[in-house]
Amino acid sequence: MKHALPAVLGLSCLAASAAADDTLVPATQALPEMRAAYGKQIDVHFSDAFAKDRLAKADIDGVIVYGLKDGKLCLYGQGKGLEADAPGLSSFASPDGGGDICVPLADVSVRVAPHEPVEGASPVPFHSTDKTACSWVWRQGKDIGLWTETCKFDTGMWGVTYDEKTDRFALRVNDGEPYTVLQQFHEAGGPPALLATLKQQGLIFDKDECQMAQVNDQPTPTGWTAWQVKPTGKLKEEFDKEVQVQVPEPPCGKLGYDADSVGFFMVNKDHADRVLYANLGQDGTMIDLASIRLK
Repeated sequence: MKHALPAVLGLSCLAASAAADDTLVPATQALPEMRAAYGKQIDVHFSDAFAKDRLAKADIDGVIVYGLKDGKLCLYGQGKGLEADAPGLSSFASPDGGGDICVPLADVSVRVAPHEPVEGASPVPFHSTDKTACSWVWRQGKDIGLWTETCKFDTGMWGVTYDEKTDRFALRVNDGEPYTVLQQFHEAGGPPALLATLKQQGLIFDKDECQMAQVNDQPTPTGWTAWQVKPTGKLKEEFDKEVQVQVPEPPCGKLGYDADSVGFFMVNKDHADRVLYANLGQDGTMIDLASIRLK
C-alpha cells in the first residue's frame, strides 16, 4: 500500500516523479535542507539534457553530497556512474579533486520516497548516512523532538536514545556507553547567561579567558544561531601555537571549542531561553538538526 507523501521539505511545488513511488524536489528548492545533507547519501535524478550522452541512466541512488559551490551541487558517485574522469563528466570534476563532480543546480533533483506521516513531526529527511543500512526514527523528548537514524552496520546496531532526566539525546552502539549528540538547556538570557551555569557544572573550565561567542561557520538550520565557548587572550595564543604542532585538548573543557571535533550551542529565534548543544563529532552523527521541533 502506498502512503501519501507529507509536505516534503516544506515545499509547495513538487515535480512529477521519474521513479514510480518517488517525488522529485528540484535542488534549487532544497537548498535550506541540503546543508544538513553534507557527507550523507541522497538519491538523485538528473535532467534529460545533462544525462544525455553522459550517464547510463538519469536516476542514481546513494550519491554523497559534498557541498554547494557557485550555483552547483557537488556529488560523489564513483562506482555508481558518476566517474569524474569519464567522457562528458570530466569538465564537471571538482577543482578541489577527490573524485566528485559539481552539477548545475538546475540539472539535478532530489528523489524523495513516500513516507507515513508522523503526528507532530517534521518531514522525513531526504538524506541518509547509508541508504541500505539505515532508517529514520522520530524521537520525542518531553518538549523537543527530531529525526534520528537507526543503522545496522557490521559493528552492530547504532541508534539514538533519549534520557528525560538529563534532557539529552545520545548515540549508542549495541549496549555500549551512550554518547551525547544533542542536549537541551533552559536558561533565561540564552547562551551568554548559560556560560556561568556550564562553568558551575564543570562542563566548561572556570577560566575568565573562556568566553561564549556567536559564530557563523557551523551547520545550523534556518532560524537558528550558533555559539561556541572559545579561548581568548593568552589561552588562545597558547592554543593557536599548540594546534600548529599537534591536536590539543579542548582549551575550555568538555563542551568548549575543539579543533578535532564539531560541537556548538544553537538557539532558535523564537525560543531565546532554550539552548541546545549539538555534538557532531568528527564526521557527523545520526541526527538531523534541521528536523528539530520545540514545544
